Amino acid sequence: MGLETKGRRSLAAMALVSLLLAGCSSMPGSETPVETAPKGLSAAEIRTILAGKSWRFQGPNNTGVTLYAEDGTSLVEVDGKGTTKGKWMTKDGQLCESFDPSPPWLPGGVPMSCYSFAPGPTPGTYQAGKAVFSLAS
Repeated sequence: MGLETKGRRSLAAMALVSLLLAGCSSMPGSETPVETAPKGLSAAEIRTILAGKSWRFQGPNNTGVTLYAEDGTSLVEVDGKGTTKGKWMTKDGQLCESFDPSPPWLPGGVPMSCYSFAPGPTPGTYQAGKAVFSLAS
C-alpha cells in the first residue's frame, strides 16, 4: 500500500508541475514568436486597383465587364444578358457591390453584398468571392 500511495503522489505532483508549466507558457513575455499570415488588401488598395478601370469578370454563373467609376457607381455588361448599373465600395479585404433592378434578367436587383477581394490565381488577376477579374482591354 505504501508504494501505491507514493506512486499516486508522484503522479499528482507531476500533473501539478505540468499544469504550472502550461500556465507559464501563456504568461505575457513568454510567447514564442509565431508568423502570422500576411494581411489582405486595404480598402484604399482595392479602390486604387479598381477605380476608373474596366474589369472582365468570370464567375460561376456569368461573365462580362464592369466599369468601376471613381464616384462609386458601376456599369455592368453581362455577356448574353445586357447591362445594368450599380454601386460599389470597398472595405479592408472586401469589395462590396449592389445592382439596380432595371433589367428584365435582374428584376429584384441585388442588395449591397461584400466579398473577399485578393490577388487571383494568375498574375494581374484578382478574385472577389468566386469571380476572377482581369483588366479589360
